[in-house]
Amino acid sequence: PAQGPPQLLPLKLYEQRVTEESVPKIIEALTDALHESSGAAKEHIWVIVEGVSPKHWGAGGAPAA
Repeated sequence: PAQGPPQLLPLKLYEQRVTEESVPKIIEALTDALHESSGAAKEHIWVIVEGVSPKHWGAGGAPAA
């Protein structure tokens, strides 16, 4: 398959799920999944993992926390 611009996977999680141990595993798993499903070269897959306070989440028009 043709290689174009990087494939960006932004991921936002509750901040307590974003740890020194979890982030490398998340990046590897998402990179592998996109590579296997789309054929994108791993070096063209970028993953950004961002922790967000539960106070800043909302669902169904209401705060989640």
